[in-house]
Amino acid sequence: MRQTDLIVIGGGPAGYAAAIRAGQKGIRTLLIESREIGGTCLNRGCIPTKAFFRSQEVFHLSQRAAEFGVQAKVDGVDWARVLARKNKVVKQLTGGVKFLLKKAGVEIVDGIGSFLDKETIEVVTKENKKESIQAKHILIATGSESAQLPVPGVDLEGVIDSDQVLDLPSIPEKLVVIGGGYIGMEMACILESFGTQVEVIEMLPNILPIADSEVVQLLVEILEKKGMKIHTKAKVIGISKDKKLQVSYEQNSETKVAEGDYVLIATGRVPMTDHLYPEKAGIKMDQKAIVTDLQMKTSVPSIFAAGDVNGKYLLAHVAFKEAEVVIMNIMGKEASMNYRVVPNCIFCSPEVSSVGLTEDEAVASGFDVKVGKFPFRAVGKALIEGETEGLVKIIADQKTGEILGAHIIGPHASDLIGELTLAMAVESTPEEIAHTIHPHPTLTEAVMEAADSVFGTSLHLF
Repeated sequence: MRQTDLIVIGGGPAGYAAAIRAGQKGIRTLLIESREIGGTCLNRGCIPTKAFFRSQEVFHLSQRAAEFGVQAKVDGVDWARVLARKNKVVKQLTGGVKFLLKKAGVEIVDGIGSFLDKETIEVVTKENKKESIQAKHILIATGSESAQLPVPGVDLEGVIDSDQVLDLPSIPEKLVVIGGGYIGMEMACILESFGTQVEVIEMLPNILPIADSEVVQLLVEILEKKGMKIHTKAKVIGISKDKKLQVSYEQNSETKVAEGDYVLIATGRVPMTDHLYPEKAGIKMDQKAIVTDLQMKTSVPSIFAAGDVNGKYLLAHVAFKEAEVVIMNIMGKEASMNYRVVPNCIFCSPEVSSVGLTEDEAVASGFDVKVGKFPFRAVGKALIEGETEGLVKIIADQKTGEILGAHIIGPHASDLIGELTLAMAVESTPEEIAHTIHPHPTLTEAVMEAADSVFGTSLHLF
């Protein structure tokens, strides 16, 4: 039986990052992946959807060319080229990861890995060949998969998940999105910008439940102004098909119907552990998630779990850090995850980002809350770019000055949240941000002005 130092099951962000780092440190590493290297993020999630997002940004800007004094004729969207560009970006990034794995000396095995015991993994290849491999340490990084919606009609043609929506043959005329979380709302915004009539059905009182309620309210106003229909407190009861797909849902004790060429089911994701057989290794589970401590160790000290499979934060940037923690612990250097400061970015139109507590969460936690806000309409660079909708919001503790959370809706919100994430990580105060000279004219001035308004008054707010 073959033996190695580390077996990594899964080649997504957590898996490939851990494998590369392990190889760089001289740890003999074997990576098992049954699909594409890069996992959901690079192949079917973060990267392809953001490639779409960029295409819709360019299309949106080209339609407004005359506002900027540019004479341009826009003939519409060439969907085949949009798909080709998306595929090109994905191929370049996944190719880069494969190169890094090879450079680090990581062996890649194409197959499905499952436990035989706490030290042994059985790999089954596509040719149904089996091999058992032992390792001193094992990292589970099998990621997550789309959650299933238990209603009639989900198997009808045209009912798709977040994987299938990335390869639609054409831009649909009408789309119904079931689920108002970040996956559903990102695709809703992208396709709406390309001209699709979109209806979103969400069971909870608000879309984007992780976001600040004030930010969500503003986003809904902006999207509904564009023509998107958003139904909240709405429970889907079934899907049928006549000429088009019809989604029946209950709202306010009434049964209603939304109609579309496609129905996107975006009701969340669940850890992918079905073919892993963790019980054979004695690994503790929480439903489908692998239970870990802050060192990313499972109930078996030599076995770790990182990324979506542990059910903590289904975010690629968290998975990268969890992978680093795993390798440090394998090397004997004690390391733990700190989940206090985790940024979230949602690529709607406009973008939404956040870190830390929402205002409602801060109040519910018993803090004496002070809030500072600054609108993009008062920022010179936002006016120059023609993107003035939105604001920066900073939530702080009145007693200590600690930043409890920050929320942004507006242009480049995903880029701007980095400054506030760092500020929270190093425990900077709003005053320290406000007193830091920010370059002019830039969108970062909105962060500075919002910080200034927490305990004082913004200079440029009128």
